[in-house]
Amino acid sequence: MLPKLAASMVVFIALMGGISGCDVITPPYTRTLPQDTTTPTTGMVRYRAVLVEEFTGAQCTNCPLGHRKLDELSKVYRDSVVVVSIHAGEFAKPDLRRGYTADFRTPEGEELNSRFRVFAYPAAVINRTKIDGTSYVLGVQNWGSAIASQLRTSTPFAISTQALCDTAEGIVRTRVRLESLAPINSAYNIAYYIVEDSLVAPQLDLGTFVANYVHRHVLRSAPLGAYGEPLVREAIPQGTVLERTYTYNISQKPWNPKHLEVVVFVAQPEPDYTVVQAAKAKVLFQQR
Repeated sequence: MLPKLAASMVVFIALMGGISGCDVITPPYTRTLPQDTTTPTTGMVRYRAVLVEEFTGAQCTNCPLGHRKLDELSKVYRDSVVVVSIHAGEFAKPDLRRGYTADFRTPEGEELNSRFRVFAYPAAVINRTKIDGTSYVLGVQNWGSAIASQLRTSTPFAISTQALCDTAEGIVRTRVRLESLAPINSAYNIAYYIVEDSLVAPQLDLGTFVANYVHRHVLRSAPLGAYGEPLVREAIPQGTVLERTYTYNISQKPWNPKHLEVVVFVAQPEPDYTVVQAAKAKVLFQQR
């Protein structure tokens, strides 16, 4: 294995070479999305949203380039792009000696990092789809075009998501409502993440140690596991409504509840993994 600094330089050179290439989504940006057919009475979102699972780490010197790229793309596509930052791999390990005290790793994040064979950072998996037909993992230079490509495809499900936290109990209740937009003849899983936004912790940024770096969309937990649980296992007709409610106790977690979000997604089960719909909801608070 290369020493950490040498490995970082290899990734940096590869990344810079990629950035010099041509990405379909380049400034000035043009937002071309399917018509928003959200049902006014139910809040069901019928256009497709894209799940971006970004793999990153505090000691990855080039990863802030990826963070900034996703900020740009999120401003273009708004709620049509759902970003989750997964801290995993060698660069995500804490190093107290060097000042990297935070540990944002999760078992599910490490599982996905291994399953999708992430070997260079920053990297992202877009809708868990093999965009080029061979690999799930894409470098920064390909994120924009991959997102644009996925947004041009249809989704079999409309979705609405709500997350409420009971302040007395510290329980987050996530309610999901799905409606089939066409007859469904394939199996699908449902999964959800607890995500914390705006975490302040050290980050290496192009060779500079930044003590108060703001980490966005950090994966904190995957209550149903990395791949979720069964949602559909037999054929269902168009117009079928599926509802799920999940609870998660955050009372003992060292998280800022005001910065929590829930990300819900529907995906094909192994060995395909393809995500066909995603949604994000900020955790709101109920007081008794």
